[in-house]
Amino acid sequence: MDMREPAEIVSFRKEVRDWVKANYPYEKADPYNYAGHERHGKDSVWFGKLGRKGWLAFRWPVEWGGSGFTPPQQLVYVDELVKAGADVPRGFGITMIGPLLFQFGTDAQKRRFLPAIARNEEIWCQGYSEPNAGSDLASLQTKAELRGDHFLVNGQKIWTSGAGIADWIFCLVRTRSEGKRQQGISFLLIDMKSPGLSIKPIKQIDGGSGFYETHFDEVKVPADQIVGKINEGWTMAKALLGHERAGASHIDLGQLAQRIRTIARQHALDGGTVMDDSEFRMRLAGLEMDADCMQYTRYRLNTAVMQGKAPGHESSIMKVFQSETLQKMFDLGLEAMGPDAMAWYDKRLPPEEYAVVMQMCYGRATSIFSGSNEIQRNIMAKRVLGLPGD
Repeated sequence: MDMREPAEIVSFRKEVRDWVKANYPYEKADPYNYAGHERHGKDSVWFGKLGRKGWLAFRWPVEWGGSGFTPPQQLVYVDELVKAGADVPRGFGITMIGPLLFQFGTDAQKRRFLPAIARNEEIWCQGYSEPNAGSDLASLQTKAELRGDHFLVNGQKIWTSGAGIADWIFCLVRTRSEGKRQQGISFLLIDMKSPGLSIKPIKQIDGGSGFYETHFDEVKVPADQIVGKINEGWTMAKALLGHERAGASHIDLGQLAQRIRTIARQHALDGGTVMDDSEFRMRLAGLEMDADCMQYTRYRLNTAVMQGKAPGHESSIMKVFQSETLQKMFDLGLEAMGPDAMAWYDKRLPPEEYAVVMQMCYGRATSIFSGSNEIQRNIMAKRVLGLPGD
């Protein structure tokens, strides 16, 4: 592991830091909104600025509206945004369907969709999960029948994040019932304004409605809006989940640990503060060490990328470790707050405490999305440890 940076990277780091400091709309930042799909819509001031700068789709080539950053620059760019407390560009368009269209899309699909995504002019959502097809995604039943120059789609999707602000949805549909389940699935791009398509918000524990039910009732989809070949959508599905893990949220666990430390010093316990309790200090110190281990693993991964090597199975390991460490930190933060942690939706709490409560609610999802941790452990068992699949 080499933590030294070449002169050109040092210069680039300063460029990003200075530009973010001058342009990030801190006055509009909402410390309580952790999931944040709605704040990343077309009305986002920050994403609009990044789109005009060419820094929104920061992993994309310049010809399609991206930054053209090299892999080392991409890593530095994300690092500086996290340090500045600025939102890292994300969303189903930027991190998922865009990269997938580069890989599998037609020239016409690339011209139609990529520039609008890079400018934050069109927002996407994901139609994968169904009421009876979550982790077992291959059992999905939303059906699409090819009728000449169009498909006719019927069925339901659930947990459709950000559907309320989305212009388009990429959707897995069943186009063949016989044979192996994975070999009868296709990948469609569907306009959210299509007749017969409707959404219903799902009320969440944090009071928001970032998730939706999505219903398809005789929805007509042009046949040229299929990605790849008919019945070969499972290949796209797996590739897209890989992009999702690569574009997962970047969280500074060290900063979160420091916030918990501050909260613990502000809450009384047995004549002192929570921070005076030796057991609490030991647990917090353990999580801080876990955060350091996570950072050093990221350094090793970054060094490999800078040397032109492809990342290995570290992405699965990091996804599991980061999500579970994050949840443990939130739990410890709520423990430090004591009864105040039960003051749901009460913004009279200090902002850093209210944010921990609300972020904890959403943080439960981190071990589910991007491939549940149980699935990631299966991947590591098979591909890293060489254990049998059955």
